[in-house]
Amino acid sequence: MTRPRPNGTCPTGKLRYRDRIAALLALARIDDIDPRRREKRAYRCPRCRGWHLTSRPPQGNR
Repeated sequence: MTRPRPNGTCPTGKLRYRDRIAALLALARIDDIDPRRREKRAYRCPRCRGWHLTSRPPQGNR
């Protein structure tokens, strides 16, 4: 299985994943690759309509 890769960047400068599944797969593999990374969740970006990872904890029941 290949590792999900970002497909570009957002105007914000963040890495952009094409869909939620790709972002979640990347998030799941972060601990295997670099345990120092702190990303906790994926979210949809209103600017580029892609998906990003963030270290902010989940908000409510999203």
